[in-house]
Amino acid sequence: MDDSCIGKPPLMLLEGIGQFNRGEYYECHETLEEIWRETRGKTRDLYKGILQIGVAIYHAKRSNLKGAVRLVSTGIELLSPFAPECMGIDVADLLQCAGRFKQELKELASNPGISLKTVPVIRFIE
Repeated sequence: MDDSCIGKPPLMLLEGIGQFNRGEYYECHETLEEIWRETRGKTRDLYKGILQIGVAIYHAKRSNLKGAVRLVSTGIELLSPFAPECMGIDVADLLQCAGRFKQELKELASNPGISLKTVPVIRFIE
């Protein structure tokens, strides 16, 4: 585990995760972008990865499937080095959820008659 993953998450990250899990993806983007801009080092990629998965969901809910696939793919790449956990966040679970979401987006693109069922949530290790 990276040293930046040891300890508790900053309050702004907790706020952004709460927004993410409540489906407030625009607000989550604003919160996480602020902490991302203020942070130096590897942890920036954790924040940006979560942010991009949230924005992917936001785009998918507005029928921009191509943009959503691109963003979730980038989010997965950014989060992968932080698995299995970082600051108590279950990154491995988020990566699995995001992977299922990405697959569903691809299926939606080829069959627009089906609806979105898989939306990632962020869990913490207990």
